[in-house]
Amino acid sequence: MERVQLVKPNLITEESYRDYIKEWQTSGEEIIPNASMPVEMGFDEQVENWRNEEQGIGLPEGWVSSSLFFLINQEEKILGAAHIRHKLTERLSQYGGHIGYGVRPYERKKGYATEILKLSLKEARKLGINEVLITCNDDNPGSYKTIEANGGLRDPQDADENGILIRRYWIR
Repeated sequence: MERVQLVKPNLITEESYRDYIKEWQTSGEEIIPNASMPVEMGFDEQVENWRNEEQGIGLPEGWVSSSLFFLINQEEKILGAAHIRHKLTERLSQYGGHIGYGVRPYERKKGYATEILKLSLKEARKLGINEVLITCNDDNPGSYKTIEANGGLRDPQDADENGILIRRYWIR
């Protein structure tokens, strides 16, 4: 696999970000993680907004501080993103967990999901999160195999969201 790294939003280019978003939109899929979705503001403002979320500034009621990272290659192309929530709410304990991540549609099945999760776990440890909860839908074998490949142990207490079984995994 080519050399990749996780970087904070201030280290990506607007052009690379727009390309990343365009590919998601072209695919018709929901952008994962949702935290990497564009909002109605300029790129620099959005980067500042992500920085504020990390510091817990101006969070909506019930939200927790979180860090957004982008997985980039040597050409600085964004391959995916990871969203690390610094602590869990009751809802995040059931659906969402500490880390949400996604690989852009046309870069899948190349090992990037396993790599983005591995690097995200290192970032979580830097934040003092030593027991990481990650969830995924039961009908997403690519996701749960990625979690298991990174040491995820399935919690016997699965969750259910609108009739969809949510697998819960712990990585210690």
